[in-house]
Amino acid sequence: MYKLFILFLSLSSVIVFAQTDTTITAKELEPVTVSSSRFLSKDIQIPLSITVIDQSRLQVGQSKVSLFESLGAVPGVFATNSENFAQDLRISIRGFGARAAFGIRGIKIISDGIPESIPDGTAKVGNLDVGMMERMEIIKGPSSGLYGNASGGVISLFSENPKEHFAEFQANFGAYGLQRYQFKTGQEVGKVIYFVSASRLLSTGYRVQNSIERNFLNGKVIYNFTNKNKLTFLVNYIDSPLAEDPGALIQSELDKNRQQVRPQNITFKASETFKQQRIALIYDHTFNEKHQINARVFYLNRDFTNRQALQASGQIAFNRDFSGGGFNYQFTTKKYRLKMGLDLENQQDNRQRYDNLLGEKGTLRLDQIEEFRNVGIFLLQEFAIIPKLKLSLNTRFDDIQLKISDKFLSDGNQSATQSFQRFSPMLGLSFSPTLSQAIFANISTNFETPSLNELSNNPTGFGGFNPDLNPQKSRNYEVGYKGILNKKFRADVSLFYIEVEDEIVPFQLLNQVGRTYFRNAGLSERKGLELGLTYKIRSGLTTYFNYTYSDFQYRNYVTTAGKFDGNTLPGIPKHNIYGEIRYFPSIGIYAIAQIRSIGELYADDANLTKNNSYVTVNLRAGFRKQIKNLLIEPFVGINNLFNEIYNANVQINATANRYFEPAQGSFLFGGLTVRVGKL
Repeated sequence: MYKLFILFLSLSSVIVFAQTDTTITAKELEPVTVSSSRFLSKDIQIPLSITVIDQSRLQVGQSKVSLFESLGAVPGVFATNSENFAQDLRISIRGFGARAAFGIRGIKIISDGIPESIPDGTAKVGNLDVGMMERMEIIKGPSSGLYGNASGGVISLFSENPKEHFAEFQANFGAYGLQRYQFKTGQEVGKVIYFVSASRLLSTGYRVQNSIERNFLNGKVIYNFTNKNKLTFLVNYIDSPLAEDPGALIQSELDKNRQQVRPQNITFKASETFKQQRIALIYDHTFNEKHQINARVFYLNRDFTNRQALQASGQIAFNRDFSGGGFNYQFTTKKYRLKMGLDLENQQDNRQRYDNLLGEKGTLRLDQIEEFRNVGIFLLQEFAIIPKLKLSLNTRFDDIQLKISDKFLSDGNQSATQSFQRFSPMLGLSFSPTLSQAIFANISTNFETPSLNELSNNPTGFGGFNPDLNPQKSRNYEVGYKGILNKKFRADVSLFYIEVEDEIVPFQLLNQVGRTYFRNAGLSERKGLELGLTYKIRSGLTTYFNYTYSDFQYRNYVTTAGKFDGNTLPGIPKHNIYGEIRYFPSIGIYAIAQIRSIGELYADDANLTKNNSYVTVNLRAGFRKQIKNLLIEPFVGINNLFNEIYNANVQINATANRYFEPAQGSFLFGGLTVRVGKL
């Protein structure tokens, strides 16, 4: 409790000296129009749990190194691994994604309407530049009826759409060599809106061998032919020449020196590099109030290399081509809305594995072309049974084809094919006694095929697919309430139950520390509560409180290592609390205080190893000064104010007790933003 007292005292001392004359409005205390449900709707009236984070909470006072800073504010979402850029941020929604060996798994990531997740269900949010994001929408719960394979939740991000001309430069600096620079500009000129952003991220990291260098270039051009049709062009380029991996430690190593690296990670120079480019075209046309269409095409190329901390097949390289598109048609009347469409996605990885000879490329051990094709057809319907009661009925059919063409034939031909077909229905009800309140319920389904990486990581040691790994299926039941009262208080409450068959679970082999394989658990269940509260104390001063309760257990799971029925699923804390106080005038001193309390969690299926609970406190303060058309904004922040000792990541079911990746202590950062143009 003393930490909470000091937290509020620190914030109060800042607010005392702040300007009190402010014109800010609390946008989060008004219904918000969202699009991630594939219908443009007010968030209150959608029969799904959905949270919207606006630009001020994504960018102002933040280091903008990753989405980790903002995701803590979303009930039901748990993010870890914010400090190991070689493995990327790990995000789970209601447990989906917790098993990921690296990056995002089981959650659909979308950027400006284009999938960031590849067809096999994996994604890396390290590809995304937070400093250009205007809004983030998060759907919590299985959503295969909307987006198909591996949609245990949805994170949809939107880049800035400037109206007035502006040019902005940002420079951020922090502990452990953090440097981040960004320049962005844009405006609306006649029928054209353009936006360009370039940024560079550098850091040596908290631990030995923990450096990162990453460069982003993003562009968007919108051409409005008329007020009823427009064409959007998106381009993205990322160059990441260095992301080092310090590896996981055992408890005794943590106790001795938390900043040390696993010795083998230095020996084998564990790290990754990649380059990625993407282009996309989106066409929107409104014929009249009843009829609209949307069409999109995109292409992505990723050239990736990775050095793991082991010799046998310890270097991985692939060149990925990911292309696709889609078309949908919407019909709208006062009492009925229909959207039907087609999503096409095709992924092809030309993958090789070599021995890792002390960081140098050794003998070729695997050479194969991996293909994953997904064709999805969806039909979404919304019925206004009475003005205050809406019924949503969605269904989607996905046809998935997987293929491996073995080019390394000295150990035999491991070429293989698999196919999956799946219907994903969803039923939702929303009762809105007022425009700012709703009670909702939904029944939905979800499925996840194993990713290409999970399938091709064959524990037999050969190429081809792991023959014992099957898709994961789930059923979700949810009820909830959303309400805004007097434009001062908002409450979001959800209760859910999810039953998962063939849960895909990670494991490691004794002789291959650091390499992760996957298998199916028979049956598991997830019961949870999500609570989000927002209260506007006065103009410009707002508080937030989130609580997530997660009771996730195996019901039927037996391996050669034992029987785990009744055990808690690893990687997810039972209790997750987040609080924030935000003083944010339009111009003047602003201050933000955040507290995050994470309960203990298990690191293994046997529930023999625990990761301890922890509490972190973050503070930010800045000053925004407008001089005619010039805005100057210096800011400073500190993460983990009280130097809490905890782990940034836990590797689930790790071999040799190498579960833990330690988090940095107190982290001081600051920066300066200079902007020419109107806010």
